[in-house]
Amino acid sequence: MHEVKLPRISDEHDESSIILWFKQEGDYVEKNEALLEVQTEKAVSQIEAETGGILEKILVNRGDAAQVGDVLCVINTDISSRKESGTKQEENNTSPNIDTKDTFVRIAPRLRKLAKELNVDLTKISGTGQKSQITENDIRDVAENAPSKSMKGQGLSNMRKVIAERMKESLQTSAQLTETALVDVTELSKMRQSHTEKLSWKTWIVHAVIKALQEHPYMNGTFENEMLEESEKINLGIAVDTDEGLLVPVIKNAADYELENLEKEINRMEELAKSKELSTEQMREGTFTITSLGGFGIQFFTPIINPPELAILGIGEIEEYLYRHNENILDGLRLPLSLTIDHQVVDGAPGARFLQTLVNKLKNPDIL
Repeated sequence: MHEVKLPRISDEHDESSIILWFKQEGDYVEKNEALLEVQTEKAVSQIEAETGGILEKILVNRGDAAQVGDVLCVINTDISSRKESGTKQEENNTSPNIDTKDTFVRIAPRLRKLAKELNVDLTKISGTGQKSQITENDIRDVAENAPSKSMKGQGLSNMRKVIAERMKESLQTSAQLTETALVDVTELSKMRQSHTEKLSWKTWIVHAVIKALQEHPYMNGTFENEMLEESEKINLGIAVDTDEGLLVPVIKNAADYELENLEKEINRMEELAKSKELSTEQMREGTFTITSLGGFGIQFFTPIINPPELAILGIGEIEEYLYRHNENILDGLRLPLSLTIDHQVVDGAPGARFLQTLVNKLKNPDIL
């Protein structure tokens, strides 16, 4: 008998959630064949069989959590058992280990758990999310419209626990100060409209942040175990709102990208996050993070630093406004920015200088 144990996939967290078993009890498993899919530290990974044999017993079911070292299943390596299993699968003439579309809905463990708690049948829901994915609102809408349903207290999902731990850690281990500024982006809007490739606002802002970080390298790095490390590489985290929670894919060596390629990479990483295909490696080694609530009509807010980074920039909603110029009243566009710094290692004035440089670059896009 061979025990398949949960390996250490993340250096920071010991717990994983079982998303999907590719095999069921009684199936024959080839060596190095994918056995199951797990979610650890917001990333999805596959665990392969280290040996061939019959899947004798599944000990951790789909949707449940396991700790590093826990036995997930047992494989019977007895050769004589293989023939019996092979005959069984041939008779079925189908792959019994994977649920069909009629019985299985691929969805985040957090949402599957929520549906179970609210007694909602996922197969009866038409998703309203991207690519018709089922969202939390879809599940809650069905639950609210169902007769005689009482909602009880709900525990946190593994994903939510990870986010909660990191946010708590961030506030407990750093002295966070938020500075705000309004920047006129009227000229940037004109440049954006005239540019051959009409790039998104986010791309232009990210580009300006990269340029500002190059002039103020003390803002780009990490502070961990009382050690401050300024990074020569700008590894830019882009916070992405997903059905599972906040994910932060990291664009490594962001300063190496030209504008058009920068936009493609931002879009690629955001799509990976929303489709739950981010690897742990793609969320590591960040040195500065950008987050946005502008799409929700928010102006200023207090973004929380993604530890062990030194700072995070919040982007608000771009709004129209009126201003006076040479006795004339003109209309323009302005962008709210919220910069949170770790006051342990970055004082208010250096943080303000970085923000001032960023404002100047966005206000005068010719220098970009």
